Amino acid sequence: MAILSISRQFGAGGKTLGGMVAESLGYQFVDEGLLQKVAEEANVSLRWVEGVEREAGGRLMRFLSTLVPSSFIDRHLGDSGQDFDERRYAAFLTKVIEDLAQANNVVILGRGSQFILAEHPEAVRVLLVAEYADRIKFLQRRYNLEQDKAEAVVNRETRKRERFLRNFYQGDPNNPSLYHMALNTSLIPLEAARDQICDLVLQQVDHTAKPIWD
Repeated sequence: MAILSISRQFGAGGKTLGGMVAESLGYQFVDEGLLQKVAEEANVSLRWVEGVEREAGGRLMRFLSTLVPSSFIDRHLGDSGQDFDERRYAAFLTKVIEDLAQANNVVILGRGSQFILAEHPEAVRVLLVAEYADRIKFLQRRYNLEQDKAEAVVNRETRKRERFLRNFYQGDPNNPSLYHMALNTSLIPLEAARDQICDLVLQQVDHTAKPIWD
């Protein structure tokens, strides 16, 4: 039993690779599905939660208290009289990810899961990076975007990721020492990356791997 957290620079192939790994391992893959679970837990629409994600790192989420039952806020966050700002949204997301991790056999893409599950004994944390130019090209190929559009998306999502992750960690989220494995998808094909990640997860499952300094 294991939980895999994949953190990635936007455009490094995280969503594609996460799906590939989940399929190979027979695990549940959680990306937009995590948003759906948040929406269901909070009794609000998926469209609203996606809007909150787009605003990550920005304005106060002023309207949550009018959309989410106060009993839910009291139960999961406390201080229901306060505005539900990004810090409190991060706390809310933490609760959802911790609940998902209890089931094991899940691949979670981003959302700060590498920090939320840092102390989880069965969590495997992987970082994906790639050269900026390659991330642009990946989006162009994968989503049929023009270069300027792909650049705008990568730049916007990179800023959003950095802002949002400061709710969980004040250092560099791309520091490889924070992860069990860091892979550069500019240098490693996604199929090879999939195989390496699957091997790592399976070692975690059977607990037969020894420290490299042993």
